[in-house]
Amino acid sequence: MSSSGWAVDNQAARQGAVAVRLSGVRKVYGKGSGAVAALAGVSAEFQRGTFTAVMGPSGSGKSTFLHCAAGLDRPTDGSVELDGVELTKLGERQLTRLRRDKIGFIFQAFNLLPALTVAQNIALPLRLAGRRPEKAAMAEVVRRVGLENRLGHRPAQLSGGQQQRVAIARALVTRPAVIFADEPTGALDTRTAREVLGLLRQAVSTSGQTIVMVTHDPVAASFADRVVFLADGGLVGELYQPTADAVAERMTHLGAWAVA
Repeated sequence: MSSSGWAVDNQAARQGAVAVRLSGVRKVYGKGSGAVAALAGVSAEFQRGTFTAVMGPSGSGKSTFLHCAAGLDRPTDGSVELDGVELTKLGERQLTRLRRDKIGFIFQAFNLLPALTVAQNIALPLRLAGRRPEKAAMAEVVRRVGLENRLGHRPAQLSGGQQQRVAIARALVTRPAVIFADEPTGALDTRTAREVLGLLRQAVSTSGQTIVMVTHDPVAASFADRVVFLADGGLVGELYQPTADAVAERMTHLGAWAVA
């Protein structure tokens, strides 16, 4: 048992190519005749240093998939392994520590604290973990997202795109094993969305970050290395080196494009 409170095979974690693995994951809500299977035995792997988009029609299980993969929700059956750690065997306190130490989150709504400055919002995960932000690391993250001249501002003084840049920096600053992004460009205009997606792409290409992103947008998905498609709680296909047109075509065949 490590000092962090969970068992880790360090050699396997260093040598393994898989950042996240879901094996036979089922998630059922409700009981008896009212039970609904949001995920129906999903198995998937996400390699280290890759950018994967998760797509599917409304009700396909995308959000449940993301929540189970990130340890925000417990599967009814099956297992989830993240950075060499089996999540389904952890207690709530251990899960909280793992999410804090090994996972970064980016959401559509930014989720910044309005009373804190940009610098304070970025450093918040480190502060919560009892770690002092390293000046060099902070400066590098801030430079990468282009916020050098905004560190003293509060979220209300920023545009939506700038707020999402703060959220990206906050996710990157802990050097997480995986970043999970849930519709990160959903509240942004087209130009700003492309800038934000470019930052995520750069984090993968230049820093070896691992990103799993739920999106409904074929253009957003085209920034990824791979797209996996969900329908009716199951994986129904994948696409490597996607283009926006190819993703849109695949979604049309899923019967989802008109409502996604």
